[in-house]
Amino acid sequence: MCSVFKNKDLVFKPGRLLKGATLRGKVSIVWAGFARSEIRDWWRKQGAEDVELTATSFAERSEKTGCLVWEDIPEGHVISAIADHRKKPSLLRIVTRPADAEEEAKFQHARLPVLRIRQFEEVPPGEKELDLFSALES
Repeated sequence: MCSVFKNKDLVFKPGRLLKGATLRGKVSIVWAGFARSEIRDWWRKQGAEDVELTATSFAERSEKTGCLVWEDIPEGHVISAIADHRKKPSLLRIVTRPADAEEEAKFQHARLPVLRIRQFEEVPPGEKELDLFSALES
């Protein structure tokens, strides 16, 4: 499903405010869950719009060991997501697909994020989160 992803050395997890690219331009939206690729048409009928997330790698949490299993994202590819506009504020849902047998053996997880070739202008997903305690020490 994509437990976490990185863009270079910055790590992004669910609950974070992310920046992504849409056909309309840049959006800032909170990562709130997942959307199965098998029902993408249903999401679109609900008013969802495609979002691309710039990333260099993603990880799945193994259902057997609980450890993160990382995979690099090919150059020019992005993580596919949707902006769910049914409620305000809108929420980001990463689009997932079933893992094939080889992927399921590697990740020990049944679903993976959908990766696709970038179609929209690149938007970095965000900045490093401020650590409140280190900021107070400065």
